[in-house]
Amino acid sequence: MSELIELVYASRSNVARNKGSLGVEPEVGRILTQSRRNNEPRNIGGVLCFGNDIFFQCLEGEREHVEKLYNKLHDDPRHRDVTLLRKRPVESRRFKLWAMKYLTLDRTLRDRLQRRGHKEFDPFSFEEETIDEVLDLLKQSTEAPIPPGDRPMPEPPGDNSQLKVYTIAAAAVLVTFGVIAWMLL
Repeated sequence: MSELIELVYASRSNVARNKGSLGVEPEVGRILTQSRRNNEPRNIGGVLCFGNDIFFQCLEGEREHVEKLYNKLHDDPRHRDVTLLRKRPVESRRFKLWAMKYLTLDRTLRDRLQRRGHKEFDPFSFEEETIDEVLDLLKQSTEAPIPPGDRPMPEPPGDNSQLKVYTIAAAAVLVTFGVIAWMLL
């Protein structure tokens, strides 16, 4: 049986940021989509936190798969200064429910870091206790109950990627016709 490990790293982002956008940066969203698609079949999970143009990520899974993924990150043009913060064997996964959960810097995390003497989010300076505390806080955030009325709509069964393409195309056509109609007025 393979050894289960936890690997925690930090890296600086080479991703161009859209300063005016709210929510997940588009390129970070693409990273998450790709991570979830690639990690799930390999039974790799974890959490990704992004702030101040820095990625802080915990990867969990079988040693062979996690180390191979980490080594690929050094060649990923979206990252630089990829730095291993911790790698250790574990009995079980901390983030069992997620192929890759994404969390942004929230007030709770910022306050916790300030109490530990960190003026800003800089995982490169985290000591062992801070890594544990941040991971515990991220775990709590991933397991928090979803408020009623805030539940995501379930996806229809089967592959609906073609339906999404048609929906986007139909929306583009409607917007185009709306612009033409407005110009004719």
